[in-house]
Amino acid sequence: MRVNLLGPVELVSADGGAVRLGAAKRRAVLAALALELNRVVSGDRLLSLVWDGSPPPQAKAALQGHIAQLRKVLADGVALITRAPGYVLTGDRDAVDVFRFEDLVATARDAADEVAVGLLTGALALWRGPVLADVPGAEVREAVTAKLDELRLVAVQELATRLFRLDRAAEAVSGLRDAVAEHPLREPLVARLVLALHWTGRQAEALELFHHTRGELAEELGVDPGPELRDAYQTVLAGDTAPKPVERGPVPAQLPREHRGFVGREPELCDLAESLGGDSAIGLLVGPAGVGKTALALRWAHRVAAEFPDGQLFVNLRGFDETEPLDPRTALVGFLRALGLADSQIAGDLEAQAAQYRSLLAGRRVLVLLDNARSAEQVRPLLPGSAGCLVLVTSRHRLDDLVVTEGASALHVQTLPEESAESLLAAVLGRHRIDQEPEAVAELAELCDRLPLALRIAGARLASRPRWTIQSLVDELRDEQHRLSALELPEAGRGVHAALAVSYRELPEGAARLLRRLGLHPGTDLDSYTAAALLDINVVSARTHLRTLAYANLLHESTPDRYSRHDLVRLFTHHLAAGESEVDTAESTSRLLDYYLHVADSGRAHLSDHVRPFGPREHRPASFPELSSHAAALDWFTLEEANLGLALDIALNSGQRERTWQLALCLDAFHFRRGNRLDRLALCRIGSAAAHDLGDAHAEATFLLRLGSTLAELGRIEEAIQTCTRAAELAGDDRHLGVAALANLGYCLMADDQLDRAQATILEALEIAREVGDERSQASVQNNLANVLLRKHQPEEALRYAAEALTLFTAVAPSKAHTATLHTVGTASLQLGRLDEALESYRAGLALAERLGDRYQEALCHREIGDVLEKTEGLDAAVPHWLAALQLYRDLRLADADDVARKLDPNVVTT
Repeated sequence: MRVNLLGPVELVSADGGAVRLGAAKRRAVLAALALELNRVVSGDRLLSLVWDGSPPPQAKAALQGHIAQLRKVLADGVALITRAPGYVLTGDRDAVDVFRFEDLVATARDAADEVAVGLLTGALALWRGPVLADVPGAEVREAVTAKLDELRLVAVQELATRLFRLDRAAEAVSGLRDAVAEHPLREPLVARLVLALHWTGRQAEALELFHHTRGELAEELGVDPGPELRDAYQTVLAGDTAPKPVERGPVPAQLPREHRGFVGREPELCDLAESLGGDSAIGLLVGPAGVGKTALALRWAHRVAAEFPDGQLFVNLRGFDETEPLDPRTALVGFLRALGLADSQIAGDLEAQAAQYRSLLAGRRVLVLLDNARSAEQVRPLLPGSAGCLVLVTSRHRLDDLVVTEGASALHVQTLPEESAESLLAAVLGRHRIDQEPEAVAELAELCDRLPLALRIAGARLASRPRWTIQSLVDELRDEQHRLSALELPEAGRGVHAALAVSYRELPEGAARLLRRLGLHPGTDLDSYTAAALLDINVVSARTHLRTLAYANLLHESTPDRYSRHDLVRLFTHHLAAGESEVDTAESTSRLLDYYLHVADSGRAHLSDHVRPFGPREHRPASFPELSSHAAALDWFTLEEANLGLALDIALNSGQRERTWQLALCLDAFHFRRGNRLDRLALCRIGSAAAHDLGDAHAEATFLLRLGSTLAELGRIEEAIQTCTRAAELAGDDRHLGVAALANLGYCLMADDQLDRAQATILEALEIAREVGDERSQASVQNNLANVLLRKHQPEEALRYAAEALTLFTAVAPSKAHTATLHTVGTASLQLGRLDEALESYRAGLALAERLGDRYQEALCHREIGDVLEKTEGLDAAVPHWLAALQLYRDLRLADADDVARKLDPNVVTT
């Protein structure tokens, strides 16, 4: 089965019969998918193409209907498959006439004349009219028409050239005449038609055509005929009767020499070779300032230069210089001169110059390297129309427009890997000097962000100071306040700061303001909500600014809607922030802290059992993520853990005591859920100290009871008892807080083997919990009591209290205390010899712990399950659970890992 697009859209069965397609939109769907054969077209993109960028509300359902109908008629090796995020039409390239045409033209390029004539004639015979002649959507047609029409004209020109060589000029006249009628100012076509008419004895027509075209060129473009058309005219005047190969004109060789000391980049070079192997290719190298885009482009261009016998063109578009970017008119004039035009022959306006440029490159194989492009608009007039030409563009901007409208292949150039960064320094300093200080070299590379520009400057400074050690420069660069200035070449006005400053100055005001505010953010990454808080704007506007910064490669989107920055960019933003007023800086910092507090407090409600929300903040964020479940809260805290810790440092160091204890409490809720005792210990000390200084007894008691239980878990029992006793005293009339303080005190007394005192204390807490009607607290306290009874070897009584607690927990949201109670029930069952019941409870506890993200309880349940399975099924069944427990204990940095490791064969335990 074949799909024909070079004319009206057709679907042809294997026996040659036409398959009825029906609706015009269905033909557009088939065409859009066929043009992307074997590549996924997203549903959104398909809707835009078929409905010309404005799909109505019912378009999605209509599209699904067209897809279903197409699937019914496709067969014989052509299939339509659903594949995220859209659909893909699969089949051989021969199944679509567009690709058969392209392949025939490409094969003819290197074939002998006789063979090439057959291939090109077959290729042109595939055309039955304008591309996608009956497809209603202009967006589908516009995406491919220009490229295919250009390739058809190149094929007509090449066919004429081959026929001339075979002394068969008469066969070229008809195709050339039709092409010239459509494109009367395309000089290579006109030149060939002049020659074809001359060599078939129609000199008068040939001369008339020349003079008519000369008049049109003068009137429309204000130029004289180019060298190729003039040569054809002279051939007619001279009466030459022997066909000669058409002259190709000058062969420019404008590539600058490669950068000395170029290292690495083999993966990128391989990617370029793979992505730029086809016809009409446009490659795009994008990346931050100083990452080595130009050096990489030149290395690749020199490697492939021999594949472009008609020359190489190069221009620095100066998109990011201190001066204005190069006008594309200036670049075009330079190219036209290099291709043989005198100044008097060059048109005056941009559009006419671009037409001349495309005409001169038609049918030729030329490599065009456009360095430092600022925008797609600057690049587009410099794109050849010829299928044999290849363009490579470098830019700090992503130039997504070239990807969308011109089909460019984008390669994002990253900083150097460690080994290549070291090799670059060795190329500047010599291997002997590098080998003397390997640790300093590794640190120097990281301080330079492994950015080639920074590494070369650092290397140059060391090379000019042979008595310096590498460590001495490392010591200088460790000072973040002066690192950027140390990576400058003042006499040349070049360096990392200067390069970043140019990118910053070109930003629109909103994005520039955000970049300045990012200097106040302490972390390395952030999301759009955080950016919105810094600027006090909504998240939609913040996303626009972030995308602008990512487009300029000042940030990069590490995950969807989350942006990170290299360390040198971070230091540059600090420099920008230092220039802001103290009032603006203080207000933005307060908004940032209040944003984190607002979201963290909403997440704390899902992670803690008893949450009293904080009061209203000074700055309520305009936009913030809604954390509607414990899983969402855990995910957010996991992503923001480092940023929250840094925000806590800001609040602590600036004396903002209320924000300090509140941030500490939120982080403690997260670490409690994760079972991270050491971090909890530090947080509780920070929070209790801030609350004490503030005179907030309730907040201080809240932290002290958490601190006490954490100390007990770490084996510091005497300190834990004192802490929980103080928490109970501070709780005062707050009966909910009093219950928690007494329950924690009882837990600590149990850990100290003061079992009778522990039982009495917990019973007191249980009585208060029952009086206030707090079922969650009652269940938690009963679980504590059950554990004391287990320690007193009263499993029946312990099981009764724990089972009652489970019943109470079923009426409230799942919690860590619920998981702990399932473990208690399992332990009581185990002591009673009910192994199956114990295993069932431990497994239920494990499932709930995994659901809640409670890694400590996960470890505990895995360990207990392994112990039971060892008794019931043998060692092999137990080992996987012990290994899981071991890894979790190690992640949590708990000594319990050693106990589990002793259960396992040393050959199985990994370090």
